[in-house]
Amino acid sequence: MADRQGKDAALGWMFVAMAVAVVAFVGAMTEVTSQIGAASIPIWGLGVAGAIFIANGPIGKAIGRKISGGDPEAPAIADVPEEVYAELDELRARMLEMEERQDFAERLLAQRPEPARPDEGGAA
Repeated sequence: MADRQGKDAALGWMFVAMAVAVVAFVGAMTEVTSQIGAASIPIWGLGVAGAIFIANGPIGKAIGRKISGGDPEAPAIADVPEEVYAELDELRARMLEMEERQDFAERLLAQRPEPARPDEGGAA
């Protein structure tokens, strides 16, 4: 019971902090708008886009896990089927074979003598 009250108190402070951040952002943007006028429209757009980017990033996901009560320490790990690992092993084997072929081709090219070039000095 006490653990639940602690989580509720932490969530309450988190909401307060988020509200303060939003009010500060809107206040700053309002000040910019009052000083430069209509030219602040792109600044508002960039500010809102940045907020959306942050909300969809790892910070926003961590806040979402905290609000939903999920374990913030446990990242979501997808189960990978065995077929994917088998295909990865096959691709590695094919890549090794291609590297061997490239090395062989490079050695052959290095052993080939250069063709004789005609004299570029020009006769007068």
